Amino acid sequence: MLALERHRHIIDLVQAQGSIRTGEVASSLNVTEETIRRDLEKLESDGQLVRTHGGALVTEKHRRELPFYEREGTLMEEKRRMAEAALRRIEAGDTIAVDASSTALQLVKLLPDMPLTVLTNAMQVVVELSTREQVKVISTGGLLQHGSLSFNGALAEMALERYHVNRLFFSCRGVDPVRGLSEAHDEGARLKRKMLELADEAILLADHSKLGLRSSFYFAGVGEADLLLTDAGADRSVVGDLEKAGLKVQIV
Repeated sequence: MLALERHRHIIDLVQAQGSIRTGEVASSLNVTEETIRRDLEKLESDGQLVRTHGGALVTEKHRRELPFYEREGTLMEEKRRMAEAALRRIEAGDTIAVDASSTALQLVKLLPDMPLTVLTNAMQVVVELSTREQVKVISTGGLLQHGSLSFNGALAEMALERYHVNRLFFSCRGVDPVRGLSEAHDEGARLKRKMLELADEAILLADHSKLGLRSSFYFAGVGEADLLLTDAGADRSVVGDLEKAGLKVQIV
C-alpha cells in the first residue's frame, strides 16, 4: 500500500472512531509500527490529527457532529461497562441528574424500577423511564436540539435551578487536563455548567476517544468533577495528567 493510501485510511479511521492505536493500525495494514508512527507525524504536521502516546486523536475541526442515533451505536461495550460502574453508585431515594449523552442513556437503561428521582434534559431518557412506575422523572423542557434529542437554552437552565441533586452523571465532547471539560455548542456547555452547580457529586462518563480532546466551549475544570469513569483504551499518560489536575479516574 502506498503512503498516500495509508494516510487516507488512517484519516478515515481516526475520524470514524475518534482515536486510534498505532499497533492496531499497523497490524490491520500489515506494516511496522514505525511506519505508522511516521505516517502519524506527517498527518499531524498537516493538521489532520493529534498524536498521543501510542496513537492519535481526531482534531476538533475534523470531528463530525454525529446525530444521537449514530452516537448511541458507537463503542457500545465500553459504554456498557461505564454504565455498570456508574449504576453501583446509585442508591434508592436518590435524586440524580443525567444529561443527553449516549453513555448516560446506557446507565438509564440499566436502572431498576426503584424509588428514585431522575432530572434530565434528554428526550430519550424520558422515553426509556416511562415504564418505571417507581421512578419519578422530571424533564427540564426548553428548546429542542434535534441532532442530540436534548432540551437546552434559558428555559432548561431556569428549570434546573429549582432542584438539588445528589449525583450527576454526564459526559462531554472533550476532557483536557489543562483546559478542562468542553462541549461543541455553547448551549450544551451552559446547561452542563448549571447541572454541575446543582450536584453534590459529579460523575463524568467519557470513553477514551474524548480524553485529551479540546472542543469549542469550556464549562468546567477537570477537578470540578468528582470521578471520571473511562474505558481500558484510555491513554495512560493523559489519565496521569488528569489525576495530577485533581480528577479521580476509574478505568472499567
